[in-house]
Amino acid sequence: MLKEAYKDKNILLTGGTGFLGTAMVEKILRSMPDLGKLYLLVRASDKKSAGERFEEDMLASAAFANLREEKGESFEEYAKEKVRILEGDVHADFLGLGESELSELSENVDVVIHSAASVVFDAPLDAAVGSNVRGTLGLLRLARGWGKKPLFIHISTAYVAGTRSGMIPEEPPLESSPNGTYLDPEQELVGLDSAVREVGMSSREREMSIRLEADARRELGMVGEEYEVAERFEKLRKAWVRERLVERGTERAKELGWHDVYTFTKSLAERMVLRERGENPLIILRPAIIESSYREPYPGWIQGSRMADPIIMAFARGILREFPGDPDSLIDIVPVDHVVNATLAVASRRPEEPEVYHVASGERNPLRYRDLYDYVRGYFLENPLRDSGGRPIYPHEWSFPGRKVVERWLKAEIVGLKVANAVVSRLPDGHLATDLRGRVGRADKRSKMSLYYSRIYGPYSTMDSTFSTKNTARLFKELPEAEREEFPFDIAEVDWEGWLVEAHLPALTTRPDRKKRRKAVEKPGEVAAIFDVDGTLIGSNVVSYYAWLRMQEIPRPLRPFWLAGFLTKIPYYWGLDKVSRTHFNRAFYKNYRGWDTERAKHLGKASFSGFTLERIFPEALAQLRSHKEKGHRVILLSGALDFLLEPMRDLADDVLSAKLQEEDGEFTGELSGAPVAGEARARMLASFARRRNVDLSKSYAYGDSISDLPMLEAVGNPVAVNPDKRLAKAAKENGWQVRRWKK
Repeated sequence: MLKEAYKDKNILLTGGTGFLGTAMVEKILRSMPDLGKLYLLVRASDKKSAGERFEEDMLASAAFANLREEKGESFEEYAKEKVRILEGDVHADFLGLGESELSELSENVDVVIHSAASVVFDAPLDAAVGSNVRGTLGLLRLARGWGKKPLFIHISTAYVAGTRSGMIPEEPPLESSPNGTYLDPEQELVGLDSAVREVGMSSREREMSIRLEADARRELGMVGEEYEVAERFEKLRKAWVRERLVERGTERAKELGWHDVYTFTKSLAERMVLRERGENPLIILRPAIIESSYREPYPGWIQGSRMADPIIMAFARGILREFPGDPDSLIDIVPVDHVVNATLAVASRRPEEPEVYHVASGERNPLRYRDLYDYVRGYFLENPLRDSGGRPIYPHEWSFPGRKVVERWLKAEIVGLKVANAVVSRLPDGHLATDLRGRVGRADKRSKMSLYYSRIYGPYSTMDSTFSTKNTARLFKELPEAEREEFPFDIAEVDWEGWLVEAHLPALTTRPDRKKRRKAVEKPGEVAAIFDVDGTLIGSNVVSYYAWLRMQEIPRPLRPFWLAGFLTKIPYYWGLDKVSRTHFNRAFYKNYRGWDTERAKHLGKASFSGFTLERIFPEALAQLRSHKEKGHRVILLSGALDFLLEPMRDLADDVLSAKLQEEDGEFTGELSGAPVAGEARARMLASFARRRNVDLSKSYAYGDSISDLPMLEAVGNPVAVNPDKRLAKAAKENGWQVRRWKK
């Protein structure tokens, strides 16, 4: 009997804060009150200790709601009494634990359940090997020396079968890889380590360094300082290394017959624990695709995003218009509570020889890819997601043309978009170019995401293998009837349509388990409020300012004549501004050529009372003051000239603006640096934020023109003020706030 087998026994669980681990901790606490102690290895985060993560993150999960209600006020005390938190890391030497903690484990642990792993299908090779192989071996080698020779349960995956077809038995791995290549796991690890070192050395070669430095300077543009270039260079180098390691891991996996580096390294881990288990009993548990719960802790409980979920949600959002897959192939899904109960059932055993158990559905309760598609599409036709404008998104109808056809379509689309991007990137900076670049960028992102999903998940929707579950079914039947009720893992009981439509899909779209985020404490100056000036803070523009300044230098009787001549140029400037704010600024500021700089600065000060004051939006000032009261850093970011904004410095903490070159006490009419417009404005803001430790993701920005779009997109809280037609459209599409301020 399960409960009897666990009486006064002690379990060490890794990966306890993950999806499967959280469900297992909840089940153990709720259904195994006579268990001695549950040791939980938890890694501390940057902001929380292991104990705080357990109390604030795990126990606060909706998974524990039923147990919390049952125990009432004694819940916390009960959990702390049963669970011993060990602050450590499965990747560290000796698990990152001290001698006394290791000694305690050696004396007490009866069962080790190793659930910690990297489940990223396209992880870098070094990360996948480190997490899935070396972390597993480090734990096993420790357990081999412990006093009770604990049972070692290695949570693997059914997909270690790779590209093998037919019925996959519940047996240890063969000496060959899925495509029949002889595989010595120790030698394979040596080769993989060599590949990682080779990539690291290549990233530091002279030619590569020159290229990456050039890329860093180009990305930062004219506003990048040397230390910023060095920081950006190192980020680019690490990104290049990561990309190469992802490629090398995927290539090697496919070369041997696995779909990806995840299943490849999980199989290597299986092979190594079989070699190095020593006298410890060993069980390998291989779940298929783990999804939300069927019954416990309640139907549809889920944490994070599981394997099938990104595809389902991309389909629901209209991103996946077609997806590779054989409609008659099996999609092997298992509810998380079935995996938990099966794990606890096998953990009550102590076999002399290693045993393997599949927790899968294909053999006894098959779910076809076409059926999954029909259930999901039917659900979202009745319960569509909505876009930022509140309009329903109805999913596309798939025709299942096959993986090769889908990927050929997507590759052709990406090539076409690459050409389109090359064309629009050469257009002069301006509203039209910004709009076109946005459209091309969004289409490119959608196509690349679809191709990514196809390559990563496509192989799992075209498999022609079935995972045998004879051992698992026999184990379930051997349980007493009462425990079959309390620890159910008979996959034949699952009603796929009912579970998907009534539990899983509603959970994906509403996520009732998601903990409310605590409002982060803001550091002084960390949050900024960035205000455009002309059209946002003040109902004016650079043309009006220039006209006012120029009129101060002309005798009153002559002003109407000058103004009449100047007005004839307005259509030209208006048209230039519609095409490109950058080119407009360069052209218009030539009007200042030959102006005496001191006289201009004097007029700039006079402009505040004579021109600016009556054009300020009172609501803008109120909003600005509100940000100051909250301790936010107020920034004026404008394409206007610095001497015109000088009188407004008292309103803000910082003023970022355009500046004219000077020569012999006069303006040359040429800008010093890039015009503060469009992408350049966003780059200037990003550079400023890096220097002053401003968190743009928490910051606010206010702008009125489509030329402000890059600035607004750079912050977490964009606000469109009196927006022009194009910005109003962008704000609506993105669901941004829109304000109407009056003089």
